[in-house]
Amino acid sequence: MSINNGDMSSDILQLSRSRKTQSELYEFYGKPKSPSKSFSENIMKKCTLSKLCAYLLTLFPIINVIRTYKIRKYILDDLISGLSVACLHFPQGLAFGILASLSPAYGLYTSFFPVLLYVIFGTSQHVSFGTNAVIAIFTAELVESRLEQYDLPGHHSAVNGSTVGNLTTVSPEMDNDVLKYKVSVAAGSSFIVGLLLFIMGLCRMGFITSYLSSSFIAAFTTTGAIHIISSQIPNALGIKIPPVNKPGKLIYVYIEIFKAFPKIHVATLIVSVICLIILVLIKDVINERFKNKMKMPIPIDIILVVTATVISHFAKLHDTFDIGVVGEIPPGLPTPELPRVSVDILGHSVVVGFIVFVLTISMARLCEVKHGYSVDDNQELVAYGIANLGGSFFSCFPACVAPPRTVILSTMGAKTTLNGIVSAIFVLLVIMFIGKYLESAPKAVLAVMIIVAVKNLLYQFKELPKLWRVNRYDFVIFVGTVLCGVLIDFPYALYVGVLLCLLTVVVQSQNSSSYTIRKVEQEDRLLEQKTHDIPLCNSKIAIFRMESSLYFATADQFVKELYKATFNPKAFPKQQDKHLENNVEININQSENNGNNDERMSLSKTNNENEIPVVPLTHIIIDCSSMNYIDMNGMKALIQINSEYKYVGVTVMFGNCTNFMKTFTEKSDLSETVDIQNVYSDILDAYFAATHRK
Repeated sequence: MSINNGDMSSDILQLSRSRKTQSELYEFYGKPKSPSKSFSENIMKKCTLSKLCAYLLTLFPIINVIRTYKIRKYILDDLISGLSVACLHFPQGLAFGILASLSPAYGLYTSFFPVLLYVIFGTSQHVSFGTNAVIAIFTAELVESRLEQYDLPGHHSAVNGSTVGNLTTVSPEMDNDVLKYKVSVAAGSSFIVGLLLFIMGLCRMGFITSYLSSSFIAAFTTTGAIHIISSQIPNALGIKIPPVNKPGKLIYVYIEIFKAFPKIHVATLIVSVICLIILVLIKDVINERFKNKMKMPIPIDIILVVTATVISHFAKLHDTFDIGVVGEIPPGLPTPELPRVSVDILGHSVVVGFIVFVLTISMARLCEVKHGYSVDDNQELVAYGIANLGGSFFSCFPACVAPPRTVILSTMGAKTTLNGIVSAIFVLLVIMFIGKYLESAPKAVLAVMIIVAVKNLLYQFKELPKLWRVNRYDFVIFVGTVLCGVLIDFPYALYVGVLLCLLTVVVQSQNSSSYTIRKVEQEDRLLEQKTHDIPLCNSKIAIFRMESSLYFATADQFVKELYKATFNPKAFPKQQDKHLENNVEININQSENNGNNDERMSLSKTNNENEIPVVPLTHIIIDCSSMNYIDMNGMKALIQINSEYKYVGVTVMFGNCTNFMKTFTEKSDLSETVDIQNVYSDILDAYFAATHRK
């Protein structure tokens, strides 16, 4: 195929004439007009009845769930999953009520009120709100510290010098005044947590989750699983260990567990092993292998709890073999009252609030990815806030997601948040009527159920080789988060993980890729110069791109990389001086043509000795497609390169300007130093303009 050079040149010339600067585009096509309506008019326009109703619907997701509920398709899955989770709700409520240094009844309250409120305001059908082992530990630390500080009469150090499962156990003879004070502190903490999360939700601060990488979420939930499993090991072995509340807690806990090995309660261990085998066999073998052939998985959790309770009751396992059981469950709901809020619990409660948010949204995100639905981060914050706010008026301690229960909802295929109503009704029946029939449930069975339910989160360690191959930043985030959460304490997994995520952004911006681009001959195609060995045209024009926004952290790097990719203008003389030298050179050459060869050789030699370096480029085009943000440092960098290159006769042009770049140029000092005729919406516009400028 032959190409007519004359026709091609004509086409290029015609194409170049159609290229326009940004100001010409505004002039030709018009510029968007700024809204002329007043602020009040804009508010009235937005506050229509339909938009108000839509906003209210977003605040109460349950309305949409009920409106679109498919009874025949959803009801069975929601019932079964709700009942299965309820079988964990009540034992965990009992255990974590004790864990929080309160009493079992308050764990049940926290398993009822927040669950019911999350059903109304939450958006994830797999998030099981209520009691959480880690939050219970934090609550115990808070109430015990406040109790020691105030030293109330009748306080006998409620721990009685020992713990069960590394957690504070409540002495049966605990004074009512002491218990009431502890409950008031825990409820006050729940109020602060709820208020914090509710305000964050109203302020639409769900965007914070955008700064939490998937590797951090996986690491944080994995760390939570490690702490939860560790808290249940003593219950599963039937041993007691002293309380540990210092950095390196988990290490000291396992040291105490190993020290207590000679005191392992054999009967409790046998019960735990039997339950572990049954749960793993049913869940990981039968349910998993035949999930496509069964209409629903075997609800082994319900079956196991009921069976173990019946056997324990009639065989009198507690009296005969001294196997630990749940114990007395007082009937009835608490009287609503104002929570005790004070400044001295504010700092601790804020930390708990952020842990509740991160841990719960992390689990919601995992389920969102697994099941392919959407979670509203802002509404989730509102739901977490209201659940804790409402619960605080009914003597609840801070509520959070529980990974074991969430995993059960995920594996059993819960369809809507209404499964929480089933769980709440079951817990309510336990509180009001059934509690006395479940007092014989062995604690070892509950501990093993929690361990088996949460163990799947540990499988996320399998992703480490993949993270190492694909992105080592994610690998560092995962490993750093887990190590700090395990070797120091769980809150440090949050602090260090978030810090590593932010550091990754900073480091990545410092290592942003930058390179020059050249246009391919006979094609409207731009390719990186170093990575493509193909004919390139017009070596006097360089196109520079840096894949980063231009702000204080990248401004200096931008200038250095531009100098490196093109040339340093400071090494060349001023353009006027260069013109003068060029004129002298032209005059000498003319005199040489009229003179003899010896004179020409002599002059040529003299010129070579005093040769002025030639500027290699005539135009530099900055690709601004990645500049979504520019600060004052970035502006100064652009002004600097524009003036320095202009000084040596090189025109700096800007192409692919983002909307932010255009607005920033108009409003900042750039408009005074950068010629608007050198600003283009497209790189090729700038390139053809540079090609045909004289």
